[in-house]
Amino acid sequence: MHFSGRIVGIQNNQALIEVDDVQALTGVHLGEVDEQSLVDVNLIDKRALSPQQRRKAYAMIRDIAYFVGDSPERLKDDLKMMFCSAMGETWFSFANADMTTVRLFISFLIELCLEFQIPLRDSGLKRTDDLEVYLLQSMRHRSCVICGKHADIHHIDAIGIGNDITTTDHRGRKMTALCRIHHQLARSMGWQTFSELFHVVGVVPSDEMIKSLGLMTQKRMNEIDE
Repeated sequence: MHFSGRIVGIQNNQALIEVDDVQALTGVHLGEVDEQSLVDVNLIDKRALSPQQRRKAYAMIRDIAYFVGDSPERLKDDLKMMFCSAMGETWFSFANADMTTVRLFISFLIELCLEFQIPLRDSGLKRTDDLEVYLLQSMRHRSCVICGKHADIHHIDAIGIGNDITTTDHRGRKMTALCRIHHQLARSMGWQTFSELFHVVGVVPSDEMIKSLGLMTQKRMNEIDE
């Protein structure tokens, strides 16, 4: 079920949402403990894109154009078309795009570069407009969040000396993707100093990502839960 609307009131941890089409709520029964009562709210920032976002987007387009041997202006529309098709978005122009759309577009371009190993002329940390998304993308593609080289998964929440990493419960732990050089640097400097120097934080991957990274199997998760 999907419906659009706006938040018209907030009190403590409760939000009052006014929907655009009341018929969309047909069949929703409050008080029932089932999946119908669970919602995922996506707030859309309708402010016009910032100059910084524009620079980041065009920098990504230029890097991709250089890699494929095309001109940025000619490739721009193709990339926007790919984005709209993949994300279910409507066509947009940088002349009047909103912040949320451009943020998603930048993340889409970064994912494209990571997937096809398109080199960036600047660190992805400086290109991203959504740090958490970029950190998860880097883990998914095993790309160092700082330099883009092949990365291992660095556990920020230390597992501890003597513990077997193959049997440890990795769920709920903060991680990030670092190449061997930055991995060792993080260990020698200590995470707090390293984090402040490179402006890197850790994120908690989903169970599905933990499995896709080969850190745990569903069988092992079930064994621990039981």
